[in-house]
Amino acid sequence: MNIDVSNFRQGLTKVRLSKAAFDELLNARSMLEQYGELDWLDASSAQTYLCDLHALSEELLNIRDVIEHQSHVLILDGFLADDLVGFKSLVWTFGSMLGTPMVQNHLGHKIIEVYDRGGKRVEEGARYHQTRQGAYAHNDGVNDPLPIDYLILACGQKALVGGESILIDASAVYAELMAFPEVLEELKYDFYFENRGMSDEEQLFKAPILSFSYEGIPLIRYFRVYIESAHLKAGVPLTMAQIQALDFLDTVIDQSMVQHRLLLEPGQLLISADNKFLHTRTNFIDKNSPRADISDAALLSDLNRYMLRMWLRKQ
Repeated sequence: MNIDVSNFRQGLTKVRLSKAAFDELLNARSMLEQYGELDWLDASSAQTYLCDLHALSEELLNIRDVIEHQSHVLILDGFLADDLVGFKSLVWTFGSMLGTPMVQNHLGHKIIEVYDRGGKRVEEGARYHQTRQGAYAHNDGVNDPLPIDYLILACGQKALVGGESILIDASAVYAELMAFPEVLEELKYDFYFENRGMSDEEQLFKAPILSFSYEGIPLIRYFRVYIESAHLKAGVPLTMAQIQALDFLDTVIDQSMVQHRLLLEPGQLLISADNKFLHTRTNFIDKNSPRADISDAALLSDLNRYMLRMWLRKQ
């Protein structure tokens, strides 16, 4: 696999595993299935099999290098499957080889289904991945005090209309804010965040919206609805200066100069460094009525917009 990293604003890097690497991935999935380690998908990782997968191991190193040191984001093509269980197992096997899967909710799930359940809205307490709402720029790890190293969003089916993914580059946002030092400094102070959906017992924590890696790369943590909710629960109202800084930030991240839009196609994986990008999506309309639960036996062609999400830490 040869990775030619393009400038973020010119377009995202799209790659595909070589045939040898993809065959090794399929073999690893078969080994997990053989030993019954895919029954719950998030029960065991596939990392132990990497020592025998030479082509795949090399290409995973290349992907990690892009995410950590180059463009920090790419699209991986070629993860097509007929049914949901096949898609889930393929994504899980790949993700657990790329990094160590993280728990994403209070039930201990390490792989999350992203689709509209037809229930509550975000403002009413739902998590974003359970709705068809758009327009909320955020990190996935905003409700976890520890950062996510790699975010995977895998497309099983796209919507009838809408559902574009929007990536917002933290470095580009920081560059725009440098002309407004008072706003920039306000965003470097701590705000309250909540661990919505991460545990049975609700917890609040403090963190800045803007910070820096040890290499000096701008990092961002943001989901305005969660911040406003956390400040209400803490009994600490946002100050006028904080509100003005958030309004300013919202305006900046809404500009095309810091955004890249794409419509993920079935079989594509978006892989990014979660704390170096915000992301959101446009509102979408599905071809069928929403369902609260989907059987693993379902055909992907019959589904509404359907994504799988994994949070990974470096091995």
